[in-house]
Amino acid sequence: MGALDSVKVAIARRRLLANRIPKDSLYPLETWMAIKAVMTAKSERELKGIIGKKDQTDITRKDFDEYQLFRFREQIRYVKKNTPYYEEKLKDLIPENIRTLDDLNEVPFTLPSDLAEAPFSFMAVSRTKLAREFTTTGTTGKRKVIGYTTGDLIAKVDIISSALRSVGMSGDDVLHIMFPAVDAWDPSIMLAGACRVAGYGSSTCSSPDIKEQMEIMKKNGSTHIIGLPSFIYRVTALMGNEIDLKKLGIRKIISTSEPLSESMREKLQNAWGCNVLDVWGMTEFGLACAIECDKRKGLHTDEANLLFEVIDPDTGKRVPDGKMGELVVTALTAEATPLIRYRTRDIAAMISPPCSCGSKFNRKLVKPCGRMDLQFKVGMGYKIFPLLFDEAVFENKDVIDYQVNITKEGFKDVLTFELESKDQSDGVRDSVIAAVSKIMEIDDGIKEDLIEIPRVIFKEIGSMAYSAKAKKIVDLRENFDS
Repeated sequence: MGALDSVKVAIARRRLLANRIPKDSLYPLETWMAIKAVMTAKSERELKGIIGKKDQTDITRKDFDEYQLFRFREQIRYVKKNTPYYEEKLKDLIPENIRTLDDLNEVPFTLPSDLAEAPFSFMAVSRTKLAREFTTTGTTGKRKVIGYTTGDLIAKVDIISSALRSVGMSGDDVLHIMFPAVDAWDPSIMLAGACRVAGYGSSTCSSPDIKEQMEIMKKNGSTHIIGLPSFIYRVTALMGNEIDLKKLGIRKIISTSEPLSESMREKLQNAWGCNVLDVWGMTEFGLACAIECDKRKGLHTDEANLLFEVIDPDTGKRVPDGKMGELVVTALTAEATPLIRYRTRDIAAMISPPCSCGSKFNRKLVKPCGRMDLQFKVGMGYKIFPLLFDEAVFENKDVIDYQVNITKEGFKDVLTFELESKDQSDGVRDSVIAAVSKIMEIDDGIKEDLIEIPRVIFKEIGSMAYSAKAKKIVDLRENFDS
């Protein structure tokens, strides 16, 4: 590390609230949020009058609701003044009127298509003041541009550092970062930076070559892994027979950027001998937006920087905690690309505190079970999505990857599973067909004579080129209602 880099790291470390978390904190992520709320109250008269001079250990859920509402009002003022998009869209909105969470119903939504059509109208700072730009097409295929100021990047490093601390990382640990085929938004940059500033070790490998991944992991003495679950699973399936993965000393695996099925989680845990924790995030809001604790009963959310809501996708109204709907997120502290009530298209729910891990005020996110823009209808209008099939297909330990093609024969829908499998016997074929046929949506369609018995075609290992966020379901029907 050069002298200039050393100075930059030292400055960043001083700015990190993560480094103010007491060493004996049992709930680092929540403690970090409480510290941020208390420090904000000290510098903001309005919030100080609400929260008072509370210590971080005294913060309650009600206090944090007030913190979030304050941040929301401040962000509305900021975007109306600095972004062309919100200056027009929110011109009639009076920030002072937002006093309760129910008042959020009066604030219009931001759609992914809005951001894709005019990304620079969302920018609140000059592009010359951006430290970095990231692009994403997500699952929609439409390119979106997200800007980050230096302050935005430090805020992301701060939450990532806190999240890594919450999963058990300390100064002696090394995080192996594996995100092959991720170009526009490279999580490796943020993760490696967070480890560097927080004092953790890190190793990065963006190659899809599995043996190269293993060599770098061993060389650096990695103790934790973070990456795409589909790729970590691929590494596990192909290397598990050659070496004993448990002997590598991996203490925790963190799955991010793709849905993690429970059957996949179970196989990873059995192979590596450690817990596998899930993370939810979006390029629009950065990494570590929500992360599981070891209790794995929901994902702890970054409520210091983000406000999470769940709405009825048809009416647009907020729904109570525990009810499934569409996840909506507001960036409370973003400087460059602040998004207000952004409809994520993810299907999820929120869980009220406390958590059995001991966390007392932080609301959790039910692991998103699918995306509205990745749903397809089969049979009598039954909705299917990739995670539905992940659970069934990956029950078989020999399956490495798959794709489902939907076609139509007469009036029946046909689901053909292309399997990349180590064992290509009739036994594997029959087990996958049986598992998929037991899925309620498929089972009902078969009984109604509107869906054919699923079919299986084997592919040679390596013939299905690995790609990040590959489409698991391909609809080849000429006319369909999706």
